Amino acid sequence: MRARPAFAVALTLAVGAAIGLPLTVAAHALPQSAVPPEGAEVQTAPKVVEITFGEPPDPRLSSITVVNSSGVSVDAGPTVAVPGLPLELEVPLKPIGNGVYTVTWKTVSEIDGHLATGAYAFGVGESATSANAHAAKSVVSPPPSILAVVARWLFFIGLMAIVGVASTCLIALRAVPGFTKRMLVAAWVIAALGVAGIIEAQREAAGITFSALFATSLGMTAIERIIAIVATGIAIAVAWFLAGGLSRLGVLVAGIGAAASMWVDVASSHAGAQAPVAVNLLIQWAHIVAGGVWLGGLLVLILAVRGAPSEVKGAAVRRFSTTAGIAIVIVALTGTFRAVIEIGSIGQLFGSAFGILVLVKVALFVVLAGLGAVNRYGNVPHASTVLRGLRRAGSTEVVIGIAVVLVAATLVNVAPPLASTQSTAAVRASQLVVTGSDFATTVKVRLTVSPGSAGFNEFTLRVTNYDSGAIVHASSIQLEFTQPLRPQLGESTLTLKRQPSGTFAARGGNLAVAGIWEVAAIIENADSSTEVHLQLTTITPAPYVTAARFAGLPTLYSIQLQAGWLAQVYLDPDKAGADEFHVTFFTNSNETSEIHIASVTIGMTPPGGTPTILVSRRLDPIGHFVADATVPPGATRYDILATTTTGIAIATYVTITPGS
Repeated sequence: MRARPAFAVALTLAVGAAIGLPLTVAAHALPQSAVPPEGAEVQTAPKVVEITFGEPPDPRLSSITVVNSSGVSVDAGPTVAVPGLPLELEVPLKPIGNGVYTVTWKTVSEIDGHLATGAYAFGVGESATSANAHAAKSVVSPPPSILAVVARWLFFIGLMAIVGVASTCLIALRAVPGFTKRMLVAAWVIAALGVAGIIEAQREAAGITFSALFATSLGMTAIERIIAIVATGIAIAVAWFLAGGLSRLGVLVAGIGAAASMWVDVASSHAGAQAPVAVNLLIQWAHIVAGGVWLGGLLVLILAVRGAPSEVKGAAVRRFSTTAGIAIVIVALTGTFRAVIEIGSIGQLFGSAFGILVLVKVALFVVLAGLGAVNRYGNVPHASTVLRGLRRAGSTEVVIGIAVVLVAATLVNVAPPLASTQSTAAVRASQLVVTGSDFATTVKVRLTVSPGSAGFNEFTLRVTNYDSGAIVHASSIQLEFTQPLRPQLGESTLTLKRQPSGTFAARGGNLAVAGIWEVAAIIENADSSTEVHLQLTTITPAPYVTAARFAGLPTLYSIQLQAGWLAQVYLDPDKAGADEFHVTFFTNSNETSEIHIASVTIGMTPPGGTPTILVSRRLDPIGHFVADATVPPGATRYDILATTTTGIAIATYVTITPGS
């Protein structure tokens, strides 16, 4: 059978096998189910919240936190693994009443070491989509850091070069030229730097110290990586000092050590989480090893056939061409197999970052295969007499191959689309944008918060010169968050990291509850410090409010609450200036039974102003409260935060324009 028909048949078989086998994918530890379920309304208060993930999360690096609508934690203890169920984590809860509760979670996968965070809501005795709920679910697997991608790239390049030296010296050259020993040392140094970078990137993403690292699954994988790369280094050192057949033996051992290092990496990648695990691990490992035989070996061959052509060099080229041809087929088949498993559909191929990266990798591979065909059918037959064309096409292959490895290094750090679509959480596409400047008008800032709701958010800050609009290159930026109407929450901070675009960004759960937040951006430079104060209001469904107007009386506003409850508010005398703000809570819309309220906080936010807490007093022993207020003209927001005598939290708001 000729090469091209054989390749087509094998490619068809690989795609068919990938589709037909009962394979599953769940790379990154993302939620697959939860108890209570996401967005559910349950009638009996749960004693625990339990989440099942697609990969085993490391309990030492993962957490689940549950807060009520006032932002108060209701956890009764730490997050723990469910005994006998490695995919499940749970957190015990204090006794809770009716209301909406927000669950935030963070995981670090025991398999691939990747971080993921998310949030969702459930209701007890009421709908999680009420006005008080952070109803939409969110899951974020943060994009890979530059360190993570570069480190994996160096790791792959170094190991592929070592495998290429071993395979080409033993099969094609049948000797160990002096330059290959130096090449082995250089490749090992590059791979070792990659190992160090991978370990540091994972430690940084998990947010732990080096002293704590080796007590986690990340530390165990790090030890395996270190042992494998050190063993490879020892084999290279032995090969350096040996000669003849013993030198070839040392090169062989070095190649085996590099392949073993590749196996350790594959075992802690996406393939290690996809059943059947053994099949996926073997295929992924073969994909990388074959890439090393092809591209790493090609570099060795180009260096080995420098100078005038000869029959010896021509024979070596022909032997390598056969080996490389087999390696190319293996790379194509295994790459197709893995891509089908991880992407799952044509839509995901074109509609996800992972799929686009795969398309880029495929396009580069096609170019490489074309260059390989030029060599195979145009240059290899004449290698005994002419080597210029082979060296030129081969050098281009190596350069493009380095780019392909960079794409592969990025893919390792990105969650496949099936991992996200199989999880039960959805990402919100909304965002908040607020702008401001410092008091001295030296800088302007633009803060983007995505998705802009209570829970985890991505914060991106752009700082520009107030007059010129040029980007300000600050040395560090920190955000400080306070909730003026909930001082009991205290202050939280978030340090932003510089991005290649010149902005600063970080992800955090600082917006713990829905409502108005004061944010101070602390911008540090080498010789100065600037502070910009911003205000944002989280994105939440607006409460359902009706207004009843009566001649000669204040307008009465009725706000729908959870469980069919009602809050009625009005301003008296309902004019700009000195007013009384009244609020009464009822168990039904007929206003026949007041709710027993233990405490209430009333916040007033004038148009473009800062929230202030009004001093309230009780007008009856049950649920009627009043607060004195100096009401400005225009639409003013009133936040109402109350707690019943049974401990149920109420949080809502209404916007009133006096005299309207």
